[in-house]
Amino acid sequence: MGNQLQRQRKVTAHGFIIASSKVKLANWIFQTYPNTSANVKLQDKVLRTRYMNLLFSVIKRLYHKPLSDLTEDELSKASQELSDVTQAGFSVEWLASKLENVTLEKKTSEDRIRELEEELEKLKLTMSEEKVKLKKQPSWITKTEIPISP
Repeated sequence: MGNQLQRQRKVTAHGFIIASSKVKLANWIFQTYPNTSANVKLQDKVLRTRYMNLLFSVIKRLYHKPLSDLTEDELSKASQELSDVTQAGFSVEWLASKLENVTLEKKTSEDRIRELEEELEKLKLTMSEEKVKLKKQPSWITKTEIPISP
């Protein structure tokens, strides 16, 4: 009985059998990009469902996951899944563009973090060098025995 509770109700939407929880996403896809499945020639319902689930997976990864949480592996997997979906006949240029933008944004933010870390290391080194210089100064410079005239 526990297994039945875990199974989601399936519905047919836009010619695909999908989980009822995915209907809203499917509606968004086909309202925003109506030609998404126009060239899909797959007849097998199970295969059609698998490819649609791949499409959902890529969208979830690119639209719903914070950039900072995305790993190189996840972006690579999204790219592979998108390639599979495209080969199955889906027209997903819009999603390929999103993947490209997210990948570039991720790379740019990681590069900026690396630059800031390098800058911080240089500043630490400079501070360290300045401390050494201060320690090497003659003692008369560090003493504050300056006579004050009355």
